[in-house]
Amino acid sequence: MALFTDTVTIYKKSGSAWTRKVVEGVQWSDVTDKSLMTGRLTTSKSATITFPEEVLGQIDLSTFGEEDAIFYGEITGTPTSTSGSRLSDFLKAHKKSGIIRSVNDNSNRDFLKNIKVVVY
Repeated sequence: MALFTDTVTIYKKSGSAWTRKVVEGVQWSDVTDKSLMTGRLTTSKSATITFPEEVLGQIDLSTFGEEDAIFYGEITGTPTSTSGSRLSDFLKAHKKSGIIRSVNDNSNRDFLKNIKVVVY
């Protein structure tokens, strides 16, 4: 029995092409931060995705680029440089998605090995 039940689609840019990987058995957690700066309320949204030990062999997030993205659920299609099918178009069409901003590798732990990824 899997600990987590969410599915994500990862798009990783390799040169001028994209690789698509669907990973099941992860946990997607949405985060909304609010702050009051200079008298104005600002909000920012992000998500944290936890990849438990059971799925660590399916992915390699040790090297990620500024154009690598994660989407909640299984997404079909591949980004291209054509207007309407760019990565930015995919991100606009899917609210639960984002560019990978940080990777926290906890796979060296004795218990609860995981990788956490933050996107916005």
